[in-house]
This record gives sequence, structure tokens and C-alpha cells, in this order.
Amino acid sequence: MFSYTLMNLIKSPMRSFQLVISTFLVFMLILAAASFQEGMQKSLSISGDTKNVILLGSGSEESLERSEVSNKAILAAQTIPGLKKVFGRSVVSPEIHFNTLLKVDGIENEAMIRGVQQVAISTYPSIEISSGRFPNSGEIMVGRLTWKRLGLKENSLKVGQQISYEDQLFRISGIFAAPGTVMESEIWMNLNDLTAITQRDSISSITVRLDSAEFDDIDLFAKQRLDLQLTAIRETDYYKQVSSFYEPIQVMAWITALLISAGALFGGLNTFYAAIESRSKELATLQAIGYSRLKLFLSLYGESLLIHTFSLLLAISIAALTFPLLHVSFGTTFFSLAISQWQIVMTSGLAIIMALAVTILPGWHCLHPPLNSMLKN
Repeated sequence: MFSYTLMNLIKSPMRSFQLVISTFLVFMLILAAASFQEGMQKSLSISGDTKNVILLGSGSEESLERSEVSNKAILAAQTIPGLKKVFGRSVVSPEIHFNTLLKVDGIENEAMIRGVQQVAISTYPSIEISSGRFPNSGEIMVGRLTWKRLGLKENSLKVGQQISYEDQLFRISGIFAAPGTVMESEIWMNLNDLTAITQRDSISSITVRLDSAEFDDIDLFAKQRLDLQLTAIRETDYYKQVSSFYEPIQVMAWITALLISAGALFGGLNTFYAAIESRSKELATLQAIGYSRLKLFLSLYGESLLIHTFSLLLAISIAALTFPLLHVSFGTTFFSLAISQWQIVMTSGLAIIMALAVTILPGWHCLHPPLNSMLKN
């Protein structure tokens, strides 16, 4: 029966091609939606460090951009015992997070600018300066994926190049990497420069790095210093909140993929139904010479399974090659699509179910009626 199954696939190449295309589209859409969710969650989970605690303005726990923290909180935070020390100074990183539009080479796009001090390098161990150095006043340092976020060409942002921002020229002093994190698409600027440009008399947040201290110590500090109006939050918890904020977008991506997939599935069902219907006499003849209905149904299911398996392998191969090169930007979040093992397992199980789903109704319609009536038609 296996040779018969293969023969039926080969003798109608156009029909087989249509079925392969429709099922391929279904798998690509499902993989795209799953990769979107996987990429976002992976990027945000990696971005948070268990040793970092963020001090934000009270009531701004969900957004670093909206947070305001008094400058006097910087000195107060440095007195917290148990923080990591570098050259005898506590690792306390005051920062400004500013989401703005930046025009480079005539292209205007959204950019995430982070005002920092030198201590930020010790605060985020995942940061590695791949070329150049940390920015001084009048300079900026860009992440290795900033060019994608700004819609530029690769290698368009180089050390020594000047970028105009708010009618001021800033020289690129370095390029940094932070694999898998949202920081790779950011622009880092001297804190004082960004304070002057944004005309702020406060900062967005303070990130402290723990040593012997625990989160409860930082939380107690924030609650005791009522004059500073601070809230402490683990960096990992902050990015979890950001991830939950984008859940409606993830749900919409799944709904869109499923709706389009349903249309493609029904199209495949239609094509498969017509293909089996045209072979009703052939199937009846095979029954007449001794083949059971079960064997014939399994043969039809085998055809469908081979088509779905080929489409799945094609979809996985293309997704594995192209998805990691695709990046998505939502506000302050920037990530690449990611293919994981559970996605492959999920789509493999779906291929088996879909192959059966498009076979049951056409198979029942052609194999269930009495043999004599099928031979007469």
C-alpha cells in the first residue's frame, strides 16, 4: 500500500503542490506567532539580573521612562550596606531612560537613549564593549543592533562617526554587545549630557547591585526614606511586568495566525476532498478486489501525512534560517524572533493531527457508502 500511496502523490503533482503550499503557510504562520512570543519572553528574561535592584519613583513601577527620582537619592543609595563595591565605591547606577525619535542619514526612527555614568559597566555584567570605549561628555555608545532599530544599513554606525541629536553633534565612542538583552539596541549617553538635553532636574531610576545585601534590605531602605518617594523592584520582576504589558499583542498575534491558518486549512481540506472524490471509483474497485476500508483509509492518511511532513520540514528549515535575522521593536522592547525545541515538537504534533483532520471527512464520504452504489456511480 505504501507504493500505491506514493504513486498517488506523484501522478497528480499540481494537486500535491497545492496541498504542500497551503499546509506550509499554516505551519509558517504558527511558527511565526510562537517565535514572536518566545523571542519577546526570552529577551526580557535575559535582560533582568537577579543581583540588580531598581529604585524608581513611587507609582511608576511599570515604566522607567515615566519614573522620576530626586538626585539626592543617589548619595542616599550609596550608603546602603551590602552593595557590591568597585574600587571602594558602591555600585549605584543613576540613569535616565528616554524614548525619542532620532534622525540619522535622513532616516527618522524610534530610539531608546539611556543616560548613564561609568559605573553602569559594573552594574550590568552582560555589557561588553566590542570596540571603542565608554562615552565621555559629547559622545555616545551604541548597541550592536542599534542600526536595525534605526532602520539603517549594517555597519552604518561606526566608531568616530558623528550623529546629530537636538541640534548637537555627538561622536560615537564605542559599540557594545549584551547578547539577547534589550540593551543591544540602545544608545548610551553621558548622564549629564542627557540631563541637559531633556532639561530635567531629576533622573529616571537608580540601579544597585547586591553583594551581601538582599532585596529586603533595599526595599526597607525605600520604605524608610519617605522623603525620597522611592519604590524598590527586582530587575527580573520589572521585566516580567514589561512582558505582561505586551501580552495583548502576543494574544493578537496568535489570533491572527490561527484565523489565517484556519482559512488555509479549509482550503487544504477542500483540495483534499476534491482529490479523494475524483478517486471514488478507484477506491471502490480496490475494495472489490479485496482491500479493506481500513487499509484504504490508512493509505489516504499516509498521503496526507507525507504532504504535511514535507511542508513542516520546509517551514522549520526556512524559519530556522530567517527568523533569527528578523527583529521586532515595540516601544522600549527590541528582540529577535526565536525558534525553540518546544515549537518544533508542537508543530510536529499539529502536523499529525492536521493530516488526520483533512482525511476523516473525505475518507468517510468515499469509503462508507455500500460498495455496489459506489461502483454504479
